[in-house]
Amino acid sequence: MSSSGTSTSWLGKSSISAKLVAIVLVFVTVIAAVIGLFILAYNISVGVRAYVGGEGMWSKGQKDAVYALSRYISSQDERDYRDYLTAIALPLGDRAARLEMEKPVFDRATVAAGFVQGGNGVEDIDDMIFLFRHFKGIPYFSQAIEIWRQAEQQVLQLPLVAEDARARIATGQLGAAEQVAFLQRIQHINALVTPLEQQFSQLLAAGAREVQALLLTVTLATAVALIAIGVLFAWSISRDLRASISGLRDGVQRVAMGVMTQAIPVRSSDELGELADAFNQMTASRRRTETALLSANEFRERVMESATNAIYTIDLDGRFVTANRRTCEITGYALDELIGRPWTDMVRESDLPELHAGFVSTIQGREPLTNREVPLRRKDGSEVSITFSIAPLSRDGVIHGVVGAAEDITKRKRAEEEIKTHAEELTRSNRELEQFAYVASHDLQEPLRTVTGFAQLLSRRYTGKLDAEADEFIGFITTGVARMKSLIEDLLAYSRVQREHQAAGVVALDEVLATALANLGGAIGAAGARVTHSPLPALAVDPHQFAQLFQNLIGNAIKFRRESAPVVHLGAEQRPNHWLFSVADNGIGIDAASAERVFMLFHRLHTRDQYEGNGIGLTICKKIVELHGGRIWVEPTPEGGSGTVFHFTLPAAA
Repeated sequence: MSSSGTSTSWLGKSSISAKLVAIVLVFVTVIAAVIGLFILAYNISVGVRAYVGGEGMWSKGQKDAVYALSRYISSQDERDYRDYLTAIALPLGDRAARLEMEKPVFDRATVAAGFVQGGNGVEDIDDMIFLFRHFKGIPYFSQAIEIWRQAEQQVLQLPLVAEDARARIATGQLGAAEQVAFLQRIQHINALVTPLEQQFSQLLAAGAREVQALLLTVTLATAVALIAIGVLFAWSISRDLRASISGLRDGVQRVAMGVMTQAIPVRSSDELGELADAFNQMTASRRRTETALLSANEFRERVMESATNAIYTIDLDGRFVTANRRTCEITGYALDELIGRPWTDMVRESDLPELHAGFVSTIQGREPLTNREVPLRRKDGSEVSITFSIAPLSRDGVIHGVVGAAEDITKRKRAEEEIKTHAEELTRSNRELEQFAYVASHDLQEPLRTVTGFAQLLSRRYTGKLDAEADEFIGFITTGVARMKSLIEDLLAYSRVQREHQAAGVVALDEVLATALANLGGAIGAAGARVTHSPLPALAVDPHQFAQLFQNLIGNAIKFRRESAPVVHLGAEQRPNHWLFSVADNGIGIDAASAERVFMLFHRLHTRDQYEGNGIGLTICKKIVELHGGRIWVEPTPEGGSGTVFHFTLPAAA
């Protein structure tokens, strides 16, 4: 750009609109500066008010802490100690905020948390931070901060006194003399802090008055100075505008003479100068545009060729116009063979009507084809499975073809078929295993009865007639046979859950629970148990299996009890898509490490000498719940706690 005859000053290089805007900006700056000073004064006032209010909360927390701690030393009641902790948290929160703000780089969240803990309002935190960070060097405020530190040093003695007193109370070493000594220490601390609190408030108030008076003086002086500068600036701009118009006249005359083969001299940077400069930049811009277009075409071609999916365009007649390398690989055609070939040659006759209707819908601007899965016939006659989408291509609002993308999903389809086959095989295998378990456990009943009968006969005839070792062996036989009988019966019961599961109409679970409680009547009476329940819904479940579910869960709660009488509660809560049931007890509990294993077949957490059973009851519960579309889990007992809570869900439409 030529700058011949152009003023080297900033005003000479600026546009007319910029000069006018500059005048406005000067006066806006004057107004903004005055407003900014008033806002600063307001923020300082708000910050001082917040600190004074915070000092009141600080003082109240300190006084409450002194009172609660004194009362705790006298009463030794833990509630008084908790009141002390609540009260002392206020000054300690302010201390945490102050220590964080004194760092060169502070964490606002930490400061905010400290001030909120200290009872300060969330809306005042930013003003308090601003006042502390920017005015801590002012004498009044720095003195107030120093008093704050001194008061904190005294207040920090209270936790030491509290810890010492609490330790003595815990060991029973707090006598009357020690109580008096502790109370005197607390009162001494309180006496030292009270005058410091008063000095803090007085210093902040005095400092606020002085700063506000100073800001008012500075505001008035600044306003007068800025107005004078604005007037001078406006006069200077008007003078430069006259000079710019004179220089522009020479440039217009050169253009009027038809001299278009050379650049128009730019004599100023205002709107007319920008017009001359735009003409000079036109040819350069044209060259840059052509270069960018070539680069964009090269980039598009590289992207299409490196894409892992097929990308192509088709005209309104259904013939390929462009295609990338992946399109050729999927179809088996070379690029020159593919261009101009109709897509209808590559699909089955049975799929053609539906696909053609979708193609017509797309080129007519209606609903496009998206994520459509279809077999594609390759050049060699083989078929691959693809999923593709197409969208209309338009120019000036007129559709002239479609652009599409396709993915070869042949391997994925083959994998899905293999997974489906494996799943069917696994289902069949599970059915056979369940059938085997049922048949095996059922067919073992007869030989087991024979063994049981002879073992009992052997025990009756020969117990006490042989030596002690023989009696022990006979006992082992009868015990082992009884255990085997119990295991086979449990295994048979487990296999029946799947075999005998049947869909049923809606039943009232309150009635099902009543059946389970009737079955457990003897155990409940013997243990002195108390079983309660919330109102239960009516759902479509197998009533016999759910009676067994309730019976197993409540029976376990009664079996695994502590010395106190068992208390069991069955609750039900409706959620958006399901019902959540819970069975809670006050028994011995289950630790977190066993929370998953308790549902395993024949898994026991205790020896048979402690609790009878084979460890299959919860496995049956899990099977019943899962057959009804839900899930079951146990809430581990907290460390040092007691009781167990079993949860299970059922679909709302179950």
